Amino acid sequence: MSDSVVLYDVADHIATITINRPEAYNSLNYEAYELLSRYFGEADADPDVRAIIWTAVGRGFCTGDDVKELLGAGAEELARRIRTGELELPGQPMSRSNTPIIAAVNGAAVGYGMELSLLADIRVAGESARFSEMFVKRAIVAGPDSFELLPRLVGHAAAAEMLLTGDMVDADRALEIGLVSQVVPDDQLMDTARALAQRMTVNAPLAVQAAKQALRMNRAGKSAELRSYLGPRLDDLLKTDDHQESVAAFLEKRDPAYKGS
Repeated sequence: MSDSVVLYDVADHIATITINRPEAYNSLNYEAYELLSRYFGEADADPDVRAIIWTAVGRGFCTGDDVKELLGAGAEELARRIRTGELELPGQPMSRSNTPIIAAVNGAAVGYGMELSLLADIRVAGESARFSEMFVKRAIVAGPDSFELLPRLVGHAAAAEMLLTGDMVDADRALEIGLVSQVVPDDQLMDTARALAQRMTVNAPLAVQAAKQALRMNRAGKSAELRSYLGPRLDDLLKTDDHQESVAAFLEKRDPAYKGS
């Protein structure tokens, strides 16, 4: 396996982005920040990519910032780089992405790792997955994504419990409150995520992108913008080659072959 701290692979229209710092429970140093941001941007810009899977090597999914490099004495420098735009946070390209993102959570998603997982469209958890908004336990507070997205996903009470206690939530509890859509045995996690991604890649790419954009508007509470968007976008999709292919495939009783045009 490569010694890069973040691995990137594209196969069968699926980009897989894998944090590769198992010795540090996949915490993020500067290099990991930069590569995560780059690869999420590259995957979204690649016309061959129709779905993104984000996961990690080893027992941790993403345990937030590397304590030795970015916190403690390094916290002021981290804040300066973020403030000046010298460092792009991975949440920025994730938020902009028109490509569906599946988080295959293989272990602890803690702090900023937990917050980033909220930006995925779907979270699939292995049985060993755990989640924590642990910021208050470190005498700090979570970022806006946690306060905006978590209550919409799990409801105010469950979100408040996580954000105010910082306690760990196991995979079964995450499924119960709607934080994840599935819990599977750890050794089946990646196969499950890939099968889910493949069910997206066989659909018409422009239609999937439109559905993702509509979901993003809904998640942001932009109901008026959503209604204004859907009508004209549907008109556009009806004129695409892929829509004509869908009709032809239905009449000919075969699977459609979509090209994203």
